[in-house]
Amino acid sequence: MEDVILLVILVSVLYLLLCLLIAFIRALFPGKRSRKSCFKDTFWMFFLEILNPLNWL
Repeated sequence: MEDVILLVILVSVLYLLLCLLIAFIRALFPGKRSRKSCFKDTFWMFFLEILNPLNWL
């Protein structure tokens, strides 16, 4: 049981880091919007996907 909990925490942390990396890279692309708003929009879009219960099935 402890291994499963540790695995879920590890996957969640890795997913969080992946979302941060993708958002950071997208914020570096030139565009009309500011980098901060682009980073914020991208991060929350990816991060909220993990909260979708259908993704866990």
